[in-house]
Amino acid sequence: MNSVAEKMYGSSPVFSRAVHAARMVAGTDATVLITGEPGSGKASMAREIHAASRRSQGVFRVIACAGIEEHQFGTELMATTSGATLYLDEVADLSLEAQAKLLHFLESVEARHSGFPMVRVLASTGRDLHALQLAGQFREDLYYRLHVVPLPLPPLRERADDIVLLLKQFTADLARHHGRKAPRYSVTARHLVKQYRWPGNVRELRNFCERMVILMPGAIVQPADMPLEMRRDNSTAARPGLFSLPEGGVDLFALEGDIIRQAICMSGGNRSKAARLLGLTRDTLLYRIQKHAIEL
Repeated sequence: MNSVAEKMYGSSPVFSRAVHAARMVAGTDATVLITGEPGSGKASMAREIHAASRRSQGVFRVIACAGIEEHQFGTELMATTSGATLYLDEVADLSLEAQAKLLHFLESVEARHSGFPMVRVLASTGRDLHALQLAGQFREDLYYRLHVVPLPLPPLRERADDIVLLLKQFTADLARHHGRKAPRYSVTARHLVKQYRWPGNVRELRNFCERMVILMPGAIVQPADMPLEMRRDNSTAARPGLFSLPEGGVDLFALEGDIIRQAICMSGGNRSKAARLLGLTRDTLLYRIQKHAIEL
């Protein structure tokens, strides 16, 4: 079962719990409902579960449920062979008519082979399936057939400890794939990467790494080289309002260093702009950068 998470990098507690649950269920034929935001790795987790299962040598069949027509969906179901693992991607997007076809299919494969399902079902959704069921938009009987072992995947913003690990791993993997020399990231660039909220989750981070590998092979990536939305997100997070001294006080030296790093990130690494943001001369800023041993 250790092959689960072979390509699902991460060691943060919230992610480790999901990996542990995947390892536990992989050796069974139980139906799994994988939930999570777009880009959080639902399809990758489904493939890892299949790879660690006793059906690993069989077919892994994917049906993309978003926008599929009822007759096409029925044809796809009937083409699923015995012994396969069927992965239903974004199952919440099925129409009520398609849901009825899926329910009939699940009932038929279970009835024809009691004890060992002919088809192992994995499903995923980025929507609240229970809320849809209560609203009458998803069949209750189908909901309970799919909701056997729920497996929620956390968004990347809740996996702060994994972000730099993923950044390095994706960069190395993609550099090998494209035959390029891997770029490196300055301290301020890594800080910006960690502060960004990653609305596209792991998929967005991987795309960013691929862009840097292609456009900046072997170079040192600075904040100015990074997408504008990442710099904007960081500047918004960095300046939420006036500072309030906490009851326990602060480490003023550390606070000054942090504010200087934020100014450098907001200015895209431009020292003159950073100095203006802080109301300092350029020479004074350079002195304080040296005092805090800030790497640029």
